[in-house]
Amino acid sequence: MPTSEHKADDATRHLTLIPAPVTLEYTHGTALIGPLVTIEDADQSWETLPIEQLSDELRHRYGVTVLRRRTHGTVISLGLDSRLAHDEYTLDVSESEGIRVRGGGESGLRYGLQTLRQIIGQTSRAIPCLHIQDKPAFAVRAYSLDVTRGRVPTMEFLTWFVDQLALYKYNQFQLYVEHAFAFVELSEAWRGTDPLTAADITYLDEYCARRGIELVPSLATFGHMYMNLRTREHRGLGEFPEDADRPFSFIERMEHHTLNAADPKAHDFASRLIEEYAPLFRSKSFNIGGDETFDLGRGRSAQDAPEAGRDELYAGFVRDLCETLARHGRQPMLWADIALESPRTMDLLPGDITMLNWMYEPQIDESKIQTIATQGRRQFVCPAVRAWSRFFPDYAGAWLNTYHMALAGTKYDAEGMVVTDWGDYGHVNDPRLSVPGLCYGAQNAWNPIEIDAHEMNRRISALVYGDESGRIMDCLARIDSDGVSFPWDLAVQVLELEYGSGTGALNMDVAACMERSSGGKLTLDRTLGCDDARRRMLQWNRERIERRRDCDQVLRDCGDAFAGLDKGGLTAEFLSVMLDGQRLFNELGEELLALADGKDVGSGANRLAADLELWFERYRAQWLSVGRHAELARIAHVVWSLADILRRGAL
Repeated sequence: MPTSEHKADDATRHLTLIPAPVTLEYTHGTALIGPLVTIEDADQSWETLPIEQLSDELRHRYGVTVLRRRTHGTVISLGLDSRLAHDEYTLDVSESEGIRVRGGGESGLRYGLQTLRQIIGQTSRAIPCLHIQDKPAFAVRAYSLDVTRGRVPTMEFLTWFVDQLALYKYNQFQLYVEHAFAFVELSEAWRGTDPLTAADITYLDEYCARRGIELVPSLATFGHMYMNLRTREHRGLGEFPEDADRPFSFIERMEHHTLNAADPKAHDFASRLIEEYAPLFRSKSFNIGGDETFDLGRGRSAQDAPEAGRDELYAGFVRDLCETLARHGRQPMLWADIALESPRTMDLLPGDITMLNWMYEPQIDESKIQTIATQGRRQFVCPAVRAWSRFFPDYAGAWLNTYHMALAGTKYDAEGMVVTDWGDYGHVNDPRLSVPGLCYGAQNAWNPIEIDAHEMNRRISALVYGDESGRIMDCLARIDSDGVSFPWDLAVQVLELEYGSGTGALNMDVAACMERSSGGKLTLDRTLGCDDARRRMLQWNRERIERRRDCDQVLRDCGDAFAGLDKGGLTAEFLSVMLDGQRLFNELGEELLALADGKDVGSGANRLAADLELWFERYRAQWLSVGRHAELARIAHVVWSLADILRRGAL
C-alpha cells in the first residue's frame, strides 16, 4: 500500500502525520482559522468521536471559540460518504470551503478527526490546503501492555495511554494479566501487588469504547502461571508442585509456570478465572494466552496421562477452554508459538481460534505466518516494542520488527496486528518510553511502507516531542545500542545465579537457562558453586562490560539533548533518572568484573553502593508517578542486593 504525497509548491508546510496517510496531496494556498470555529456534524450523536478533544485542541492551539451551530467563522464539516469503506476517510482543507472530513462509517470519521488533531497540533491558524484519502492495511490494530510482571499502572496513566492509542489510530487494547487482577480465589497470589479490580476494568472498558477502542481481556490460563502455582491453595494444579516453595526468581518466573493439562481440576480452575473475568468486558474476544508452556508433559501430566503426547495434552486443554468461552459467547485468541511447534497440535485445535503469531526479532521467519495462512486460520501478526529487561527500549530492533511483521502479515492476509509491550525481569522498563514503539506499530499496522528508521524517528521527534531537529529520537535510539555496557537483565542473571539470598548455593535452573541463552558457548561448573558461576558469567561478558567509558559518553551526550523536555509523556527529570540508572549499572558491571578477576575494588565500591541506593529513591518516585507500588520491592531487592555485594567486596 504505497503512500503518495504531492506538494503544491516549495512554500507549503510539510506536515508530519503518524501513521502517514495512504494518499496526501497538497493543493495551493492555506486555510486560515478564524476566531470562531463551528464543528458541524449534521446533528448526529457521535459518542465515540473525538470532537471534545478536537475542540480542546483548537482552543489550546489557536485560542478560538468553538461552537456546535453554524455561524460566521471557519467551519469544520463532518459527515458520512457511502462510497468509502467503513474505516476509510477523506480530509479536505480549502481556502473557500474550510475543513471537510468524511468517513465511510463512524470509525473512518474518527480516524479523520485524529488526523486533523495532529495537523492542528503543528500549525498556527494557517493550515495548508490539502486532500487526504486514507484507510488501514489491517482491520485490527492492537496494543498489548504487560500489567502483571512487576508494574501495575495507575488508572490515570492507563487512560492517558489509551488517548495515545486513539490519536495514532489503534482500535484494540489488551492488558496482559497473570495474577495482577483481584480474582476472588487468588488473593494469596495477588496480595501486596496492588492488583487491578473489577471496577478498574469496567471503567477502562467504557473509557476505551468512547474512543473507538475495544478492550480485549488477555489472561494467562495455561502457561505463565508462576505466581498462582506458588500458592498453598493452587500449587497442586501445576506440573511441579514440589517446586512451589523455591525462592522467588525473575528468571524462573519466565521458565516454570504450567498447569497440569491432565488434571480436570486445573481446567476447572482456569475456567473459573475466565468466567469471573469475561463479563467485565463488552468485547466478544478473549485472549487465553497458551504460550510458552515449557513444563507441559514433563511433570505431573506425564504421571496422570502417560499415554498422551504433548500435542494431545496441549490441544485438549485449549479445546476445553474454548468450550468455556463458547458457553459465554466469546471467541478465543491464542498465542501461536506452541501450536506452530507441531503440525499435529495445530490440527487438533478448534478452527475458530484467532492465532496470535508472535516473533520479536528484527528479522523474522515468514514461513510461520505462511503456515497458519495455508491452513485458512485467522491470524494476527504480533511484533514487539522490544523494551523488556532494559532501561531503554531497543528502538532500532522494534522498528525493523514491526515493519517486517506488517509486510508478512499483509502478504498472507493477516486480519490484524498486535504490538506487544512486555515487562520481563520485573518491568524495570517504563511504558512512557514505549511511545515511539507505539508509533512504529501505528505506522506499520496502518500503512507499512518503506521508511528509513532515521526518517521515522525524525517524524516522532517532531510530532510527539515537538522537536523539529530530530535530536531527541536520535539520542533515544542510540542508548540501548551504544550506551549500555552492563544491562539490567545481565545484572539480574548474575544475582540470581545464587539460590536464594545469602546461601552461596548455585541455582541450577538459572545456570541451565544462562547456558541455553548463550547458545552453548558458556559452561558453568555445577561443582564449584555460585561464586564461580558469577565469575565465569562476568568474564564471559568482559568485552561488553569494558565498553563502559564509551557508553557513558553516549549517555552524557543524550542527557544534554533532553534538557527542558516536557512533552509526549517524557520529562527531562524522568530521563535523567533513567540515564543515571544505566550509567550506574555500567559502573557496577565494571566493579563486579574486577571482583571476578580477584581485584580489590576498594572504597569506590562503597561509594557506588550508596549511589545505587540514592538513585533507587529517585527511580521509585518515577515508578509511582505512573504505577502502583505493585512489585517495586522486587526491583529494590535487586538494587540493594548488588549494593551489598559491592560492600562485601566479594561475589
